[in-house]
Amino acid sequence: MHHTLEQWADFARNVVSAKVAAKMQQHLDRGCERCDQALTSMKSVAELGAREASYEPPVNTVRMSKLLLGAERPEAVEDRISGMLPLLFDSFAQPAISGVRVALTTSRQLLYRKGDCCIDIRLEHALGAKEVSLIGQVLDSGQAGRGVGSILVELMSGEKNIAGTATNNFGEFQFLFPVAHQLQICFGISSQNCFWIKIPPLETIPESGLVVND
Repeated sequence: MHHTLEQWADFARNVVSAKVAAKMQQHLDRGCERCDQALTSMKSVAELGAREASYEPPVNTVRMSKLLLGAERPEAVEDRISGMLPLLFDSFAQPAISGVRVALTTSRQLLYRKGDCCIDIRLEHALGAKEVSLIGQVLDSGQAGRGVGSILVELMSGEKNIAGTATNNFGEFQFLFPVAHQLQICFGISSQNCFWIKIPPLETIPESGLVVND
């Protein structure tokens, strides 16, 4: 008695009972070529189905994409504006020390805050380099009980995604990217909570080197 393709499909996926599997194996052992070919085909189908799982994008990528797509809906434009963290501190806006003519500057420190949410950013642009280093830390997610780890962070130039990452357990993250314009960073605190910050034009970030202050 031959078994059906459905039965061999279950056998190939190891979803039949031990008793049924033993009987089917005995049938194969008796040399049934037809059922042996059916099992070979069903094993190939099962292996293909298992490999399809690897084609799915990472969960974090899907989650961030949904956040960004949701932010592009017309009704969500106002939400993005309300979710924009204002710049609270800019080291480049601080006056130079009186009487100091030559100073060494290597970075620009920025601090954004809205409510309890607080984000620290440091930008570095080496002399003559084509890339900018951005090191940041989410000091407080602004969400009770959320913590600062595993927050999705997306670097964007206008509406174009440049790079994405996630914060470590200390809320830290880092990007190294080519010089770009209209930079923004999106922070996916949760599926329903997304914050944005605007990065000042890179032309105003001092390159590493000597700066003369008159």
